[in-house]
Amino acid sequence: MKPILFVTDANFLSHLLRCLEIAKVLRSRGETVIFAASGIYEKILADNGFERYPVYTNCPVHTMKATRASMFRYYNGNRLRQSVDSEIECIQKINPRVAVGDFRWTLRISTEYCKVPYVGIINTLWTKHYAEKRSISEKMLLGKLFGKRFMEWVSPYGQKLMMFDRGVYFWLLRKKLGLHPISDLNHEMYGEFNLMPDIPEFCPTNDLPENFRYIGPLFARSDRPEDLQKYKLPDEPYIYVTLGSTATPKMIQLVMDAFATIRTPVVMTTGGQHMPVTIPSNFMLFDYLPSNAAYKNAQAVVCHGGQGTLYQALSYGVPIIGIATHNDQQWNMDRITALNLGIQFGEDSCVPGDILAAYTTILNDPSYAQACEQIQKTLATYDAPRMAAELIVEYADKADCAQA
Repeated sequence: MKPILFVTDANFLSHLLRCLEIAKVLRSRGETVIFAASGIYEKILADNGFERYPVYTNCPVHTMKATRASMFRYYNGNRLRQSVDSEIECIQKINPRVAVGDFRWTLRISTEYCKVPYVGIINTLWTKHYAEKRSISEKMLLGKLFGKRFMEWVSPYGQKLMMFDRGVYFWLLRKKLGLHPISDLNHEMYGEFNLMPDIPEFCPTNDLPENFRYIGPLFARSDRPEDLQKYKLPDEPYIYVTLGSTATPKMIQLVMDAFATIRTPVVMTTGGQHMPVTIPSNFMLFDYLPSNAAYKNAQAVVCHGGQGTLYQALSYGVPIIGIATHNDQQWNMDRITALNLGIQFGEDSCVPGDILAAYTTILNDPSYAQACEQIQKTLATYDAPRMAAELIVEYADKADCAQA
C-alpha cells in the first residue's frame, strides 16, 4: 500500500510533535508513514524511527518575525516557488495515498498539481469559522496610533483585505501551473479535509462545513512511570515554566526576574534555547520534560500561550499564566481568561511584579483550579491522535475509491 506523507515545518516543535503523535498511531495500525520536513528539530523524527525527506523550509527567523508582526508575510514569490517545487518533487517521488500538512500553506498547490488528496491540520483560530472576536495585538502599530477599540472594529475588514493581498503570489503561481484560481489566502491555509486540534468549548465556531472536524487537542503525551523516577523534580509544589521553541530572551528574563526572590521552586523547560548567564537559585532547568513528570506537582504553569501547551496544562488541571508574543497566542489567552482558566499578559506591557501577582492570585483563588478541573474532565473524553488517524485513513480510502 502507498505511504501516508506528513509535511510540516521542523523548526517549530509544536507542529512537528502533533504530526508525530498521529504518525505513531498510523504506524501502529500498519500504515507506512514518511515525513517531509526540514529544520532544527528534524532529529526527533529519526529518534522515533520515521523516514524523512528534506523539503525547502523558510528560515525560522523570518517565520517568527512574520508571525510576531501578525501580517502573514510568510511567502514572497521566490519562497513560494521554492517551497512548492520541493514539495512537488517529494510527492512525485514518494507517491503517497494522502498528504497531511501542518503549518505548510504551500501544500495545497502542490497536492492539487500532483492530484494527491490533502488533509490539513489547522488551529480553529486560524479559520474564518472561529466564532469569538479576535483581539488586537499590543504590538500592532496602528492600534497604538488609532486606539484598540477602533482597530478591533475595523479589523474584520482589514483581515479580509490582508488575506486577499497575501494570496496574490499564490494566485500567480496557480495560474502559471494551470490550477484553478483562488479568492484569498484562506484557501491555501486549508486542506481538502481539515482536522482541528481543538474542542468546541474552548474554540467555538459558526457555520462549520462538513470538511472540518474537531478532533481534540494534539500535544506530546507521556504516561510512562519510569519518567517520574528519571527526572529528580521537587516533591513540594512548584511553578512550571515552559516557553517552548519560540520564547524571546525578553520573556525568559521577565519570568526569571518575577520568581527569583521567592522560596517556591521553579521548574523550567527551555526547548534548548540560550539562557541568561545568571540563573536564580530556585530555578531548575531542563531542555525537555515528559508531561507526566513536568506537571506532577505543578501549582501553575507559565507559558507563551501556544495552543498545545495550553491544552497540555489543562489536561492536568493546572491553571495558566500566559505571556503572549503574537496574535494566535493572545487569542488563545483571551479564551483562557474568559473561561477563568488563568491570567494573561502581553510581552511588551507586563513587568515581573505582574507575573508574580498573577501567581499569587491563582494560588489564593480556588475558582481557577475549579474551572481547570472542569475542562480537564472534558479533555479526558478525547483521544486526538487516534481520531485523527482514523479520519485520515477514512479520507484516504474514500479518495482511493473515487480514483478507482
